[in-house]
Amino acid sequence: MSDEVRGVHAYWRVPSGQPRPYRQLSCATWLLSILSWRRYAGPIDLFADRPTMERLDRFGWLGLYDRTEILDDDGLDDRYDRPACFALPKLLALDRYPGSMLVDTDAYLLSPLRPPGTGSVFAHLERGDIDFYSRLHELRNPAAVELPDSLPLVGNTALFRAATPALAARISHTGLAFLADNPTTAGRDVHLHMTVAEQVIATHLTTLAAEPVVNLFEAVWSMRSRTWLPGPPRFGHLWNLKRGGRAETVLATYTLVNRILRDDYGVADSRIRAVLEQV
Repeated sequence: MSDEVRGVHAYWRVPSGQPRPYRQLSCATWLLSILSWRRYAGPIDLFADRPTMERLDRFGWLGLYDRTEILDDDGLDDRYDRPACFALPKLLALDRYPGSMLVDTDAYLLSPLRPPGTGSVFAHLERGDIDFYSRLHELRNPAAVELPDSLPLVGNTALFRAATPALAARISHTGLAFLADNPTTAGRDVHLHMTVAEQVIATHLTTLAAEPVVNLFEAVWSMRSRTWLPGPPRFGHLWNLKRGGRAETVLATYTLVNRILRDDYGVADSRIRAVLEQV
């Protein structure tokens, strides 16, 4: 159909300190991410390092993608700390697939996706009035990348497409420059540099380019109150569980994901269990 949206999963293998139940939930959600995108949005590509390709091939999922491309990560570990730069492939994919929508592997759709044709499209927005996003000028920044002092709202890039190819390239190059040879800042969240590189910079450069910041699902997350304003977005994403979600919440989310896979996509429980035994 003419209004299809091409998605891209961009990923490289990173060490995970998460408990096994969460890793299994992430794995099941990855499958749902592929299937739901193909049903509700359009084709989806994979841009990933060789170990990730081999892993998905063992699972039997590699053939579900419309196209695959190996991410050449030779030499990247010399400049980037892989665990701290967990989403770095998204920055590489921005420049390589400027017209596509970046899709987190732990994000899935619940209804047809029809984003507007203009502006930089973010899954939702986050309020920036917390320490995590404030005092950005205090961060280590060896490349002297321009950062705002703070932002009232920050775009969440669980789903993201830059307004123009030129802006996609600029966000990509700026984010990579900010992360290169850049250790974390003492006293700040270890995940902050990556979050700044993929979310703060994307929001800031979109604003500087006078392009609209599009809130795709019209939802805003307040980290201070840990609530949605005005309500939760109409898609699924595990981001709020990544930092130590309670065991019962992880189990409830897995039950939901497994039910959707079984009832809506015909994926047998035994097929999921066979894969999760390898995780």
